[in-house]
Amino acid sequence: MGKPKRKPRTKKTDASQPSEANKENIDADPKSKARAPKTKKIPEAQWQYSDRRNIELDETMGEVPCYDNAVTVRRKLKKLLADKSIIPCGDGKKRWTQASIGAETKELEDGDGAVEYHANTKNGPSARTVATFFKKTGNMGGGDSPSYYWGYVLYEKLRIWEGEKKTKAREEAEVK
Repeated sequence: MGKPKRKPRTKKTDASQPSEANKENIDADPKSKARAPKTKKIPEAQWQYSDRRNIELDETMGEVPCYDNAVTVRRKLKKLLADKSIIPCGDGKKRWTQASIGAETKELEDGDGAVEYHANTKNGPSARTVATFFKKTGNMGGGDSPSYYWGYVLYEKLRIWEGEKKTKAREEAEVK
């Protein structure tokens, strides 16, 4: 009257496969070993410096020479925003925003010293000057902005921190 009880299903085993108990005693086939995931090489700058802000750039007469024009600096900074990159050396959760770029550039200015600007800017870089710099156009549109100079310094320090190479255009500009 009632349904007969089913036997629990057992795993079919292949005779060529070792049992669970014998797996520890048998050396695994070297071809079947899973490859370890590649570890990302840590750039040298991260070993030398505790923070990207401590990286020292070559200076000429007390200022870091800018080898990129304003369009290039704008493009590089906007790339940080578009990629939603995480700010290094933080808690690992904050992403780049115009406000954080303004705060970082202001912090760089406070740490490295003020630079004379040709624009009507008294306070140096800020979120507002970054926004204004992003709205400019042309090769040197916004070149007199503190966001241009300190944005360049910020991106150079990030480039070194992350171990990226200089671009071909940048190397050509250094030679001139």
